[in-house]
Amino acid sequence: MYTFVTSFSESGYHEYAKNMLQSVVDKWNPKHFKLVAYYHDFDIDKEDAPKSDAIEYRNLNDVSEMLEYRERMKVHDGTEGGKMPYNWRLDAIKWCHKVYAMTELAFEMMDNDIEDNWMIWLDADTVTTKRLDVKQVKRWLPDKADLVHLGRKDVDYSETSFMGFNLGVHNTCSLLADLRGAYTIGEVVAYREWHDGFIFERLLNIYKAHGMVTNNLSEGVQGLAAFKQSPLSEYFDHFKGNLKQKANDMQVSPDVTGPKRYKQLADIVKFYKPKTIVETGTWNGGRAIEMALAAFQSHDKVHYLGFDLFEEATEELDKYEMNSKPHNTVDAVRNRLDEFAAKMAEKGKKFTFKLHKGDSKKTLARCKAIKKADFAYIDGGHSYETVKADYENLKHVPILVFDDFFSKDPAGNLPHEDNLGVNKLMKEIEAYGKVVLPSSDPVLGGGVTHLCFVANKEGLPKLPSEFTRVPIVVTPKDSRPKQEIIDNVKANKKLIKDFDWIKTSKVNNETAIIVSGGSSTDFYLLKERIAETGGKVFCVKHSYPKLLEQGIDPFACVILDPRPIDGTSTHGVVRKDLFKTVDKNTLFLVASMTDPSVTKHLLSKGANIKGWQAYSDALRDMSIKEKIVVDKETGIEEGSTLITGGTCAAMRTLAIAHTLGFRNFELFGFDCSIEGEMTEEMKKQSTETEPGKNKYFQVELNGNHFWTTGELLAMAQDCEKLFDNMEMDMGVVFHGEDTLCAEVWKSSKRGKEKHYSELLSDAA
Repeated sequence: MYTFVTSFSESGYHEYAKNMLQSVVDKWNPKHFKLVAYYHDFDIDKEDAPKSDAIEYRNLNDVSEMLEYRERMKVHDGTEGGKMPYNWRLDAIKWCHKVYAMTELAFEMMDNDIEDNWMIWLDADTVTTKRLDVKQVKRWLPDKADLVHLGRKDVDYSETSFMGFNLGVHNTCSLLADLRGAYTIGEVVAYREWHDGFIFERLLNIYKAHGMVTNNLSEGVQGLAAFKQSPLSEYFDHFKGNLKQKANDMQVSPDVTGPKRYKQLADIVKFYKPKTIVETGTWNGGRAIEMALAAFQSHDKVHYLGFDLFEEATEELDKYEMNSKPHNTVDAVRNRLDEFAAKMAEKGKKFTFKLHKGDSKKTLARCKAIKKADFAYIDGGHSYETVKADYENLKHVPILVFDDFFSKDPAGNLPHEDNLGVNKLMKEIEAYGKVVLPSSDPVLGGGVTHLCFVANKEGLPKLPSEFTRVPIVVTPKDSRPKQEIIDNVKANKKLIKDFDWIKTSKVNNETAIIVSGGSSTDFYLLKERIAETGGKVFCVKHSYPKLLEQGIDPFACVILDPRPIDGTSTHGVVRKDLFKTVDKNTLFLVASMTDPSVTKHLLSKGANIKGWQAYSDALRDMSIKEKIVVDKETGIEEGSTLITGGTCAAMRTLAIAHTLGFRNFELFGFDCSIEGEMTEEMKKQSTETEPGKNKYFQVELNGNHFWTTGELLAMAQDCEKLFDNMEMDMGVVFHGEDTLCAEVWKSSKRGKEKHYSELLSDAA
């Protein structure tokens, strides 16, 4: 009998371990093999876990020594208690579960003086693909060996996804005791790195020097993927790191659409009009398609050369190269690009491509076709070694664009020095042109990500000035102190009888007509749209009196303002004056953080009020960093519907309507800018919160200039994100011209969508 052991958390169980366990049920003979599966921090009895005589489930939380260790060492979580960006090499908590599960079982087996000596660790992200053969396992674990491992020559520690321990040998038992002790007494943090692989290798080298006999199943292999290059790969698939997230070999990961710098990339391609494009870091093929579409604006033929590790990626490489995205198989990406080529052919365009799987440091050097490239996008590995090698192989290309040049964010944070490969390389490169493009794309853990443009050919036209203009970015924050907002929530809970009215509802076929406070609203058109669609009108406080004046009875008016009712609003109106007339047929959807003076005034007018919970950082329990938890002091019940979606009432109105089941939206009054000319007096006005700072300033978009405020620009940024988010199931029609938001709409993905009838006419 061979005894295997593994461990997993609740998220690990759902993400990958359940697949491993099912493969044990299907492929393991209980007469020859047993798996002891340690789970921690959840109750597996509540799950429909695979059952077999070959599987024994154990709760790792029953190991008190492990619980005591985690509590004592909790600050050493890879961030040192939030003081630095996460570093997996210095996470003394994450890897301890493996060590305690493995050693706990080993000690039990030693005490019981078992006849079958081998205990084998197997990572829970491993799937058995072939019926496990006891004779083959015996070859992996020969009796003459004290320990079996997966050694690597390209990094100074073994891959510890598979380890075999001969417990009939004193040296092996002592090594396991030393490994457990390194964690239990806290010695782990005295090492250069704190993960199990690093510490295991240090102990292994010591014991080998004292005569330990080992069997290395990956002798002489290159790279970091030792498991895949070992005899184990005949029987197992090991989905390390982001490969765990790969649901289907022929299905690519969803596109990443949020970062604004990718629009800059497309703009550069449009301007320089390349015909042959090289990309390192093809990933899911999405960026290849975007660049090709930009190039097709000038050419009928475009050739693409893509380089990526694809399914050969490993967890260690992901960490070393600062990759956080799930990997895709080369076949899945090839299939996607084939489909794109077919669609282009229908339009009379020819898209050809070649994908190269493997380490770009090697595959680029072997590829002769890159000599014809006139544009290269370097976004593969981000270590200095990799970006340097990619550059050396591609420096003959006239135009290079690098991703992931990092600068400090407003708080002064920057990614770890190990991840600043592009920054270091840019200091060394000598070129005819070298520009770091402006960006506001944040980095998880701190920092800002930029594209770097490099011109390697003399005489190339300079980047247009609009490519290098620094965008104005507004970082919204609550307009009132945290405690004041919490007090508002508590007060409104007492004032409003019908709270938590807004809940996730069935999808409906109705249209939500959202009217914001901008002056661009064409009321004649608005009435036409109400009549034609029969839609429900949602409004904000600034548009409410205007609608009543036009004889339009809004279905709902959304209130989101933690400031007193007798104060002056963003648009220079006393808030109380906005509610001189209240229609009793209007539902007033009042956020819990609204100033109670607003709620009391509406109640005095006989308004029909429904309460709702608007999420903001003021409501968050900031002591819990790993997830969003509402502060218990607010009194907001667990499970309440929290409405997110933007910095102002108009944006939250969209989220409310979507929550209520609306999927068709028409927008009016979304201006995000000031109508008419600015007076000298207005130019001198200061903001409400920062005296001396100008309230109004000018911005430019698509060559048009607009006067705006910080609050209105924050709304424009929210609209930009929404209009470019194609994942949300909603149809949007935008009404209005000559405003900042109208320009945002025209530049957005949703703004460029066509009705199918337009596609038919285009085809004709």
